[in-house]
Amino acid sequence: MNEGKGRFDIMELIKKVLFTDFVKGLVITFGYNVSMDSVITVKYPDEEKWIPYRRFRGLHTLNRTADGRELCVACELCSKACPTRCITVIPMEDNTGRGISDRVAKVWKVDLVRCLFCGYCEDACPTRAVRLGREYELACFDRNCAVKNREELLRPQPVPEEMSGGVVAKARLRTTPDGIEVVADLSETRKRRV
Repeated sequence: MNEGKGRFDIMELIKKVLFTDFVKGLVITFGYNVSMDSVITVKYPDEEKWIPYRRFRGLHTLNRTADGRELCVACELCSKACPTRCITVIPMEDNTGRGISDRVAKVWKVDLVRCLFCGYCEDACPTRAVRLGREYELACFDRNCAVKNREELLRPQPVPEEMSGGVVAKARLRTTPDGIEVVADLSETRKRRV
């Protein structure tokens, strides 16, 4: 029995000295590098843009009904549920201070620098007014542009909610007063090869 254990120790020692596990790993990695017949890199932003899946949590959106009425009733549940307190909601009131029958938010803003994109705000919303959309291009040069207000969040998102996502779309660059924007052509999409 000792003789078998001695052989096992010698074989382990030979494997460690010759780095056999390391060499096996290098062979596998080199095989992947050589066998790649096509590049899987997305040519963002010049030619392609990734459209994330429906469950992706990006920039907040405030939704409206089909007739254009805001869904937000300024109940402030979203700001109370937020763990980082990055959402500020101030309800609009009349002169008596008792509120109005069609209650809406006077101020609804979110500080994206502090936001965790956890989705607690949309879970707490009783009217489905606040949703986390699929817009992920949130980089900016000034900290003030990271605070989004009600008017910005009421604008329709470029990717509709019913689109399943998980695809790459043709893209083009467009110049706006705020800078350069990447616009995706949702009519031409394809699955990304992995």
